[in-house]
Parts: sequence; C-alpha cells; structure tokens
Amino acid sequence: MSLALLAASCAAPPPPTDPRVVIVPGAGVVADPPIVAVEGDLLRVSVRLVDPAGADARVMAQTDWFDAMGRPLPSVMSAPQRMVVPALGDAWVRGVAPNGAATGFRLRVEPDVVGNP
Repeated sequence: MSLALLAASCAAPPPPTDPRVVIVPGAGVVADPPIVAVEGDLLRVSVRLVDPAGADARVMAQTDWFDAMGRPLPSVMSAPQRMVVPALGDAWVRGVAPNGAATGFRLRVEPDVVGNP
C-alpha cells in the first residue's frame, strides 16, 4: 500500500455540513454547525467561521430569512457584511430575524473579492 493511500485513509473526515450554511469555494474558511435559538418570538443564529490557513480570509457573509412557506423575508438585516477571519483563528456571524414570521435562514459566505488587495 502506498504511503499516500495510507495517509488518505487515516485523514479525518470532513466536518458535517448543514444545508442552511453555504460556503462558496475559495472563501478560505470552514463553518461549524449553526447555533439556532428563539428569543421572544425572534429566531437568532450564530455560526463560527474558522480559517485553517496561515493568512487572513476576507469574506462576505449574508443571512437570508424565510417564513414557514419558504418565502424570503426581505430586510436590511439581510445586507451582506464584510468580515475578516484571522489566520488560524475564527470569527462569528450572528443574525437576528427581522420579525417573528421568520422560521428559517440561509447563510452564504463567499470570498470578498472587492475587499481583498
């Protein structure tokens, strides 16, 4: 058995994915599973982003909210936010639903091509 094949079979499996969190290839980060809570009648979401590389990852994160029928709930709270996840570090994306009708969300994290020098 070759050394490369042996190393590949011993590698840790990729972290579990949640379909509500979309990391666009090239973003340079991985995400922990979302923490979802209800406070009062508002949905709150927190997702920890981790940068496993030796350079800061500049990303744009956007949380979209949906009602029970899956319809989008447009809101200024869904505006993209520019963030820097430090090298070998982490950063949190936190969001609060725009109103009590929100029952679902989707977080999209993509490379910040404008904010990258």
